[in-house]
Amino acid sequence: MRAGFTALILALAMLTGCGRDFSTSNMARYHDAGMRAEQNRDYQTAEEQYERALVWAGTEKVPPSMLSLSMYNLGRMKGHSCKFTEARELLLTSLALEEQTSGPDSPQITRRLFELARLYYDRRQYAEAQPYYAQAIAMLRRLGLEGEDPVNAGDALREYATVLRQSGNSRAAVGAIAEADALRARYPDETRRFTIARYTAACRGTAAAQRGRA
Repeated sequence: MRAGFTALILALAMLTGCGRDFSTSNMARYHDAGMRAEQNRDYQTAEEQYERALVWAGTEKVPPSMLSLSMYNLGRMKGHSCKFTEARELLLTSLALEEQTSGPDSPQITRRLFELARLYYDRRQYAEAQPYYAQAIAMLRRLGLEGEDPVNAGDALREYATVLRQSGNSRAAVGAIAEADALRARYPDETRRFTIARYTAACRGTAAAQRGRA
């Protein structure tokens, strides 16, 4: 995907607005195929299907929220393929569109912020991950979403603690760990609601080169 392609799709979407029923669109067909492939951890096929869905989003009058979701899903798959620059562009564009469609305070915004944080964290680019974790965790607290999936929320807090420690802010890191422990104590019987697919360690080897091109 060429740089700026997502900006073009975004412009088309804002011009077309809402139109035909999303459930009958070609975008939906490819999006659903991508979801099935992703569930089977066939990330290459999922990437191909989500990319086709995004192309169709540029020609069909799909709701902006669906366009944002398509970008979000494709961005994640690009990340699994070690295509960091494309993944980041898609996730950032999805975030910007979601802020316009669902408002600045929504669970969808939190999800996109956490995905950007993990994209950097799993590549051990902790300084770049820090602002996304900070924003996402602040929203998690503000919206009271910790109880919806306390196990994953606790994991995110521990990752944030690692990021803070790496930046030299040990005091804040201790506070994040304490918050994670308190969350676990408040929900002792909770299990993980869903498994988060982490970005492969194999992508770390390309981090320096791709950072130079970003």
